[in-house]
Amino acid sequence: MLLNERMAAVLLRDGRYHDAEVAYRDVIRSDPKNPELQDGLGVALIMQSKVREAIDPFDRAIKLAPDKGSYRVHRAMARIELGRYPEAEEDLRVADGSTVPEDRFDALVHRGRMRQRQGDYPGAEAEFSGALAREPKSYDALIGRGATREALGNFSGAAEDFLEAVRLQPKNPDANLRLGLALVGMKKIALGRRYLERTVELDPGGDAGAKARLLLETTPAS
Repeated sequence: MLLNERMAAVLLRDGRYHDAEVAYRDVIRSDPKNPELQDGLGVALIMQSKVREAIDPFDRAIKLAPDKGSYRVHRAMARIELGRYPEAEEDLRVADGSTVPEDRFDALVHRGRMRQRQGDYPGAEAEFSGALAREPKSYDALIGRGATREALGNFSGAAEDFLEAVRLQPKNPDANLRLGLALVGMKKIALGRRYLERTVELDPGGDAGAKARLLLETTPAS
């Protein structure tokens, strides 16, 4: 049993989400009241965009361990995707009170994403800033705050965040694309084009590369 549980966790960690789902379903048959297994199944499902399906295992995990902050964060992720914002807020409030610092940090990041979806960009910026006060090198929080600042028309602030994200993950095409876009928005065309060109190099056949290529074609070099 323990070996199968570990195998499911390894598959999930390695991004083999369908295989992880199959493994979790198999081991849950013998241990249905293990909240860690139910939560793992929920995460495997949500990572495959099976968001509605993920709710039930998250519900079961939380029924078994109602104060576990990470389970609350995971269910909040699903609820946010489904537009169930008041229920997501309830879960995030529980995670805010967790004794585990990572749970409290994750609650800030996901509340920031929820505020973005609600169109509350000042609120989103505050949540991401709170997350960055705890973990200044968080790629997700930097990208989140940068996107929020961009939506608020603060291109220089967005560029600062995206530049930090690129420094953390220099080969990430999305970060390079976002930085290039922000710089173009600031009329720093030549510098912006450099990051767009870098995006194409990093992701020649992907979505980010295609967007960057289109922008380069439509943005004059000078």
